[in-house]
Amino acid sequence: MPTPLVITQGDPAGIGPELVLKLLANPPCPNLKVIGCGNHLSQIASQLQIPFADDHLIDLPLPESIKIGEISPVAGEHSFACLEAAVEGAMDGAFSGVITNPIHKEAWYRAGKFYPGHTEYLVEKTSSPDHAMMLTSDEITCSLVTTHVSLASVPELLEEKRMLEVITLTHKAISTIKGHPARLAMPGLNPHAGEGGLFGSEEIEFIIPVLEKARSRGIDIIGPLSPDTAFLPAIRQNIDAYICLYHDQGLIPLKTLAFDLGVNVTLGLPIVRTSVDHGTAFDIAGKGIASVSSLIEATKLAQKLTAS
Repeated sequence: MPTPLVITQGDPAGIGPELVLKLLANPPCPNLKVIGCGNHLSQIASQLQIPFADDHLIDLPLPESIKIGEISPVAGEHSFACLEAAVEGAMDGAFSGVITNPIHKEAWYRAGKFYPGHTEYLVEKTSSPDHAMMLTSDEITCSLVTTHVSLASVPELLEEKRMLEVITLTHKAISTIKGHPARLAMPGLNPHAGEGGLFGSEEIEFIIPVLEKARSRGIDIIGPLSPDTAFLPAIRQNIDAYICLYHDQGLIPLKTLAFDLGVNVTLGLPIVRTSVDHGTAFDIAGKGIASVSSLIEATKLAQKLTAS
C-alpha cells in the first residue's frame, strides 16, 4: 500500500476539525491519515451532522475539553502536538507528506510554543536553512522573501543570499509543477520600483543586481516591476510565479484573486508540506459554514508533489 499523506487537525477550537470532516466525507485522494482528537472530531461531526468514520484517524486525545472559538493554551498545545507527530512521522517515512490545518499563533504562545507559525517550526525541526513560503493557486502564485516581520524591518532583510534562495527554490518548484521552465517576476520594494532612485534606492543598490545574477544562472525573471501594476491580468498571464519582498505584497493579491483556493507550500524542506491559506476563523467555528476548498487544493497539491 502506498505511504499515506497525513493531515493535521489544526487548532481544535477553530474550523480545522470541520474541514477535516468535510474532506474525509468526500476525499480527493485515497490513503489519507488524520492526526487529531477522535472524541472531539466525533462531537463536531454529530453537531454538524457530517459522517465520520475513524478508520483514517491517528488519535491524539485532548487532555481536557475546550470551548469552540476561544483561544486557549490547551488547544495550542494540542495543535502543536498534532503537527509534531505529523512532521516526525514524515521524517521517519511513515507519511509521504504533511498537510496542515490552521493553528492559532496566540494559543501556541500561551502554550509556551514560541514560533510565529508553522513555517518557522518546520524549518527548525527539519534543519532546513534554505527555505521559502510559497502561496499558489490557479490564478496567481507568490513566494515571499520575508514573512512574519514588521514592514519597517524588511529593507535590512533583503540580502542577496536570501533573495537568490527564494528565487531558486521557486523556480525549481514551479518548473516541476508546471512542466516547463518557470517564468518569474519580482515587484519592486518602493512606489514605482523606486522611479530611478527618486523614491528609494533599494532597487538600484541590490534588487536589480540580484535579478541580474539570477538571470546569469539561467532563471527567467523580470523586474523590478512597479508594485501597483505588477499583478494586472496582462502581466499575470505571462508569469508563473511572483517573488514578493514582504508578506502583504504577496498575500493581498493572492487572497483577492483566490481566497479559499490558495495553498501554502513550504519549499526547501526534506518533506512535502502543504497547508490551507487561511486562519482558524474562530468567528465561524462550529457553524458548519467553513469552506473546505483550500484544504482540498492543499491535499491535491501534496499528492502531486509526492508523486513527482
